Parts: sequence; C-alpha cells; structure tokens
Amino acid sequence: MTALLDPLLPYTGYLALILRVWVGANFVIHARPKLNSMPQTVQSMKGLGVPAGATYAATALELAGGIALILGLLVPIVGALFVLFMVANSVMKKRKMHADYISVGKPSYEVDALYLVLALALVFLGSGVFSLDGALGI
Repeated sequence: MTALLDPLLPYTGYLALILRVWVGANFVIHARPKLNSMPQTVQSMKGLGVPAGATYAATALELAGGIALILGLLVPIVGALFVLFMVANSVMKKRKMHADYISVGKPSYEVDALYLVLALALVFLGSGVFSLDGALGI
C-alpha cells in the first residue's frame, strides 16, 4: 500500500509548506479579535476558570506561533506547543462547557481536534521548503 504513495514523497516539503502557512495564518486570524478586545477575552475565560495569565499566553502563542509557522521558524517546537494548546482547549471544552465532539448550535471541540492533528503533522513533517528553518540550517 505504501508503494502506491512513493511517487508523492518528493513533494512532502511542499505539503509541509502549504500546511504550516495555512495553519499559521488561521492562528493569526484567531488571535486578532482577542487582541482587539483582550479585557473581554480575559473576563470570558475567567468565567470558565482559565487564569488571566493563561489567556494572555494562549493569545501570544496564537499570534507569535502563527507568525513563526508562516515564516517556517522552529516549526516542530511551535507545532508541539500548538498540540499541547489544542489538547488543553479540547479538555476545557469537554469538562467546562460540556461540549460534544460534533454539535450543531452548541459548543464542540471538533475544530480543536482538527488543529491538534494538523499541528502534530507539522511536528513530524517539519518546516518543509521555503522556510527560515531551512535557510538557517535548523
């Protein structure tokens, strides 16, 4: 079965490029509204039992980590941080918000699980082509 996919192996670096830029851009997009209304974000998360420091750290990870992914800087490390972040998000939604995996009109953690898997793929794929990691020889 794996021999069927062997011709695609030379393009793995391009897959990593597309994946890291897409995931990084999405995290930056998620961080932007939080930055514009940080006091409300902190207050909302406090209602779920999340300390203010963790909210600031999560928003900083979304912004700085997203930019790092776009640039291809320290991708396996940033990916691992996003894996931990998405695990924490999923657990919080399940325990505090009583979310289902998939739910229409109610909280769910389907998207969190998707980002967890994508971040895990980046941990193993690395930064791919056209990255600062490659330019710096990391």
